[in-house]
Order: sequence, then structure tokens, then C-alpha cells
Amino acid sequence: MEQSTRDRAYDPQKPRDANEDRLESQTARILLECNFRCPFCFAAWHEEKEKPSDAVMNTAGKDWRGYMQKMRERGYERLTISGGEPTIHPDILPLVRFAKSLGFKSIELQTNASMATADNVRKLAKAGVTDTLVSLHSHREDVFDRITVTEGVFDTVVKGIKLFIAEGVNVMLSHVIIKWNVEDLVEYVRFCKREFPGMREILFFSMQPEARARKNMHIWPHLPRVKENFAAALDECVKLGVEFRVDSQEGYPMCFVTGHEHRVDLHDITDPEGTFGKDLSAFRVIERKKVKLPRCKDCFFEPACYGFWEGYFMLFGHDGIEPVARTERLAQLFPELDRERAPDEESADILRVRKKNQHTWLEGETLERFPMPWREGKKAAQEIL
Repeated sequence: MEQSTRDRAYDPQKPRDANEDRLESQTARILLECNFRCPFCFAAWHEEKEKPSDAVMNTAGKDWRGYMQKMRERGYERLTISGGEPTIHPDILPLVRFAKSLGFKSIELQTNASMATADNVRKLAKAGVTDTLVSLHSHREDVFDRITVTEGVFDTVVKGIKLFIAEGVNVMLSHVIIKWNVEDLVEYVRFCKREFPGMREILFFSMQPEARARKNMHIWPHLPRVKENFAAALDECVKLGVEFRVDSQEGYPMCFVTGHEHRVDLHDITDPEGTFGKDLSAFRVIERKKVKLPRCKDCFFEPACYGFWEGYFMLFGHDGIEPVARTERLAQLFPELDRERAPDEESADILRVRKKNQHTWLEGETLERFPMPWREGKKAAQEIL
């Protein structure tokens, strides 16, 4: 068996190796149903009248064996099995076994771990699961119950995470930052360090305004509060030796990770084919819903940033987004972005998934011209602002 990622030395002062474990990946979203009811779920399209905008989600109900085989033939080496909650799919074990038989180097299971009994985890690991991304959006049981709309499941999830680690599966924790947990980020990091010493890393995400999340925009935290608490949480990660990742596609812009830029892998943006292969349809859908502010033109990371969700700016304003000044440290870490060294024409094509003439910049710093499209968000905006 290859060396587990969680056993490798982690140096928080060392830049993230962009090539470490980087394999072309594709997702099999084998169902949309879930036994949790998280209000920010972007995959709950089975509740909606319109079709999903994520091209990958349109594959729900496919011939999954045929789909996996086709992905393998196209050269994909990593397969992510997701949902909904994939462990409630009746054929989850046969599908994992089939994926393993095709020779995928990595089979990642995205799960809420609610079904992670000792027997189930053992069977999943034996079937071929190498990695798991577990949704754990709070370390406080009361907040966990509120987010997931469950009771009595928290302990099962915590035990399930430990069981995956014990079986040698690389465990990553997914933490979506919302209004209900934004003040607890530092304590969350401490909890994860204490309870899951063998985990691989924590992935911090922003809400994505799709499906159920679009109806619950009022739980989107005000960005200045995110920035303050997020900075403290990342500092705590470094202090405790907890590896973390800020997803450059679905997370926060680089102006939120000041001092930790070297731990962010921008290659999902600058070289999306290296992660997603030739099919960038799902990536395009996400990035085309983001915009930049006029002030972003002065940011060091502007050539490799899609901005933030336009839906947030429409509701809550622009506070919290600030340009990052060029420093020699950043220029050395990201020489390809240094506009003082590289002419504009060399960096002009870094963001390759935009449509021609696509609207990507807000014209001003005010909200007067915007409609208020979500009733749920109007009252919430008054509360937060």
C-alpha cells in the first residue's frame, strides 16, 4: 500500500506542493437524496423544478458502471463518489468495488458519516475507498443538529471519522462557513486536532448559491466577520500543526488568507485541466457566477482570481474584499502572477474558462442598481449589516 498522505511530514511554513497527489479527477454524483437537510446544500436539486446548473449533477441516474469505465478510458485517475449522501445508495459497495477494478489510483467518498458504523467503514475500505471527505460543519452538537436538521447523530459522525482513520483511509473534513458557525472556527480547529489526530486536513468552504442554499441566503455570514475569524482559525492551524486547504474554486479569495498564501494551491484555477481533465463544464458553471470589484484591479492575485459570488454582493455589499499588495515574498511564491516582472500579455490567458465578453466586473461600489432577488435574504441583510 502506498504511504498514507496523513503520515507524510507537514510543515506549515512550506509552500503546498502543487503536484502532490494531483490527479485528474471526475465526480460520480450517484444520487441527490440525503438523510441530512443542511440549509446551504448546493446539490439538493431534487427539490427544485429547474434542472441543475452543474453539469456533473445532470448525471444522476446514469449507468454508473459505464460512466466510470468511460472516465477511466479517458485517463482520469481519481474518482470522487458523491451525492446527496452516497452511502444510502443500495449499490454503494458494488460501485466502489467496480471503480477499484478499473484501476483508479484514488477513490474518494464524500459523505456525512452518518452511516459510518465499524462494519460499514470496514467494508468501504476493503471495497476500495482510499480517501473520504466528511462533512463536519460544527464541533458543537447543538449547532450540528441545527445545521443538519437531525438529532442524536453527532456522536455517530465523530466515531465514524475515527473509524475511517483507523482503517487507513485518508480523512479530510469539509467545513462550510455560515452565520451559525463563523464565530467558532478556532475552537473547531482545536476540536479536530484533539479528536482526529490522524486526519489529513480541513477544507474550508464558502456557501455556494445553488439549490437549497439559494433559498437560505440569510445564513451567509458577513464577509468581515468571516475574515476576522478565518484568519484566527488559520493561525491556530499553523500553531497546532493542522493541515488545511482553502478551496480556490469554492472557497474564499486570496485576500482572506493573508500570511498563509503559500498553503493555497491556485492550480485549480490556473491549470484546471490538471485537476478536472478536459471536461471543465462544472468548473465553468461555478466560476461564471463570480465577479470582481473595481478595487480588485490593484490586487496582486487579480490575474488568478475569479472574485466572489455575485449573489453575495447583491445582498450584503462589498465589505471584506480588499486588494492584496505586492510584496517580494508573494512575488517569489507566485512569480507567474508578478506583473512587475511579467508583461500583461503573459498573464492575460490565465483565467481560461470565461466566455467571450462575459460580465466579470461590477461597475461600481454601490448597491443601488441591484434588485433584491431573495426574500429570505432581504430581512437577513438588514440583520447582518
